[in-house]
Amino acid sequence: MLAIDHLVIASQNPEEDAQQFADKHGVTVLQGGKHEKWGTYNYLAFFENNSYIEWLGVFDRDLASKSDNPLIQQTISFLEKGNTGLVTYALRTNDMDNYLNLFAEKSIHFHGPFPGSRKTAEGQLLTWRMLFPDGKEPLPFLIEWGSGINLPEDKTNINTKSLSNIELPGSPTIYLEVFRLKSEENQIELENGHLQFTTSSQLDFEIR
Repeated sequence: MLAIDHLVIASQNPEEDAQQFADKHGVTVLQGGKHEKWGTYNYLAFFENNSYIEWLGVFDRDLASKSDNPLIQQTISFLEKGNTGLVTYALRTNDMDNYLNLFAEKSIHFHGPFPGSRKTAEGQLLTWRMLFPDGKEPLPFLIEWGSGINLPEDKTNINTKSLSNIELPGSPTIYLEVFRLKSEENQIELENGHLQFTTSSQLDFEIR
């Protein structure tokens, strides 16, 4: 089953925005690291249900603009329109190849997989793959971690709260078609939380 992995918040100043969030919600935020090939960097807040929030910013505009990674393109476009805030989110899988086969079988267009890596503040190398399915409406991307999931080395930096609910506009139909997830009463259950579909046009989330 898929799991909520992380939310991506596009930010002009990730450190400042992450700290403001920390002060408001009483959580710990950490410096993440740089994506050297993409010209981006991040700050992170980890939660006890194996999920996290990422504040993603740009440190090299020229480098970022040359990336063919849809997440980087989406982030730059979002920021250059004067927007900041929640731009997308990732669902975690342990078998991305299964989705590659499924998308090909069902003629679902996709981009990727795109390899990613960065060094943490502690010097640890993180690796992952990202897969971006196309849909009739905005969809999350899939992420598969290379060696375990993204967690801080010091487990005391994991906040004793859960990022377990994401509210989405529209209906779950496209998620059933693309991700083969089960739905009950306009809600999709995931390994560590759920997606709730509403009539609102706004993407929102809740920490508990």
